[in-house]
Amino acid sequence: MEAALPLEILLAASMATVMLYSIHLIKSGKGTVFPIYIAGMMFFMNLLGYSIVTGLYVLPLAISSAAFMSFGLVPVMLRLDIPGNRGIEIFTVFMISGEIAMGAFFVSLINGHPAGLEQSIENPWFAYVMITEMAFSALYTVREAGKRYFTASRTYLFSMLLVMAFMPITFPRIQWYVNLSIWESAVVMIISTVIVYETLYRQRLRKTQDTTISLEIMAVYFLMMMGEFVYLIFKEFWVFDFAVIAAMFWFLFISLENRQSKNDVNYTKNGKWTFTFLMLTFMMEWFMGAVLSISAGYFGSGLSGFEGSLSLPWQTGAAYAGFVNAFNVVISVTASPWFLIMMGTEMGMLAFSKLISSRNRENKVRIALMIGAFFIYSIYIPSFSPLLSNAKFIPYMWTMGLGSLGATTSAVLLTGIVGTYVVSGILSILFGSRQLCSVTCTAPLMYQGTFYDSLKKFNRTSTLGKKTLTSRIKPWFTATVLGTSMFVVASAVISYMNSDGLISFSIFGRDLSSLIYMTWFDLLWYVVFVSIPFMGTYGCVNQGWCYWGTFNQAVSYLGFFRLKVRDPLTCVNCKTVDCAFACPVGLTDMRAGFIEKGQFKAFKCVGVGDCVEACPYDNIYMHDVRHAIKDHFAGRTRRE
Repeated sequence: MEAALPLEILLAASMATVMLYSIHLIKSGKGTVFPIYIAGMMFFMNLLGYSIVTGLYVLPLAISSAAFMSFGLVPVMLRLDIPGNRGIEIFTVFMISGEIAMGAFFVSLINGHPAGLEQSIENPWFAYVMITEMAFSALYTVREAGKRYFTASRTYLFSMLLVMAFMPITFPRIQWYVNLSIWESAVVMIISTVIVYETLYRQRLRKTQDTTISLEIMAVYFLMMMGEFVYLIFKEFWVFDFAVIAAMFWFLFISLENRQSKNDVNYTKNGKWTFTFLMLTFMMEWFMGAVLSISAGYFGSGLSGFEGSLSLPWQTGAAYAGFVNAFNVVISVTASPWFLIMMGTEMGMLAFSKLISSRNRENKVRIALMIGAFFIYSIYIPSFSPLLSNAKFIPYMWTMGLGSLGATTSAVLLTGIVGTYVVSGILSILFGSRQLCSVTCTAPLMYQGTFYDSLKKFNRTSTLGKKTLTSRIKPWFTATVLGTSMFVVASAVISYMNSDGLISFSIFGRDLSSLIYMTWFDLLWYVVFVSIPFMGTYGCVNQGWCYWGTFNQAVSYLGFFRLKVRDPLTCVNCKTVDCAFACPVGLTDMRAGFIEKGQFKAFKCVGVGDCVEACPYDNIYMHDVRHAIKDHFAGRTRRE
């Protein structure tokens, strides 16, 4: 085998060189028929070599190879061409098939027995040759800088190239390499996802955007992450193998095609496309969170190890077992620290981009606090903090008060639960519910990044979003708030009685109060989030299902916080009403309040500050206890 190694390298290098020349012909505008002939010839030669080594189907493959090499010359000699991108598709299929056949040929030659499809892909021969060809074709995209379609694809292709450069299937039996490739691909995909978001956001005012290619790269990332998850659970790479083939076909086709896609849309105007994109992105992120959590040891590896480390006991036998286990798997991953770290990194980058573009200093400070609060309250305290065991006894660290991560016990009732509501209520009276809904909750970080902030347009266009506009509290909203709050309080009472030994009640082995928390914030929150195109942004605020948020909103409404204007007459003469269009919770009637009273106070206002940023006259500002104190002493000085 050692003696054969130089020959294998020479053959692989020769094939790669021939394919690079074929790519050059296509990119030079020489047509696709001759490159198709070359790629097909390489495919049949490698397949014939495989059959000779293994003794399988030698005669049929020899006849097929001879037939292709003979009859395939006819369109080449006649200088025919294939219109559109059909020729590129055929060339790409032949090219990838040829690399797989080469992998099968070399692996069979080295191992002395026929290689299966998975072995034909999971080897360095296939991986290195394909990466070389992909890198060569990607370089051509730099020369296409003048074409609008390639402004996004250049970045996307090179990010995909970085992912493919360290595929775990290159050396599947070397565990440290597989682990390294998993983390490397996650880092690249996180950065690439942020680039996709920012690219679409910068193009939001265009009639059409790079939506097709953006959706395609997220689909490929989704398949890759699902493939890594399947490997860690079942120790099988077959899903990842399929993802690699899909990624290579997409990569080569995008880098070789010569026209723009006709399917591009504007994501702010097409709710179905945006929902598909959000759902696909979330599924990719979910699998990434699961993969990182398994790799970091938070979840056990293998099927039994993973099942044993979930939030709820694994159910078997019962009719509802499948539903409960699916629920268990979803919430366990979304509650894991590495999922939150990954999500926080992505959303934090988008929020930081918004911070940089913000003009208002107070809003810059709020966004900075919001980013920091996510990592402190969502990641550090529940996962890594030395205060973890005592956090439940510290007010404002007992997550969500009632319906929380833990049971409602006597030990935490006064300090953890009541103390949390008291501290949070005081902060809401002084500074408004923005202290929670725009700073310390996980929701604002996810809603207020550049891309997701632009989705507030669906507040005015989606079916449910239009029903939540204005500050008027509607009966269905009140019913939702009261029903949700009563349900949570009743569950807390049951949890307290259970923990005090008065009753014995649990569901799937978990306390009812903590189960509610997991359902609300590890599942339903993400359902609402990906449904922005149908519900609008800040569904938790506009629909009243967040009992913790509505408590702080109610207290805030009685406190000092409100929006004020310096000159109501400016609002009378305003033609654009940018403040109302900018509001992420759809308070479209704020201008009327400014004109009539010089201020605006609403239950649903959570002090995001987009209206302050949007006002072209710098007329709006947020008023809280600091301004009240200042106004009090200013008035006292004037009287004296």
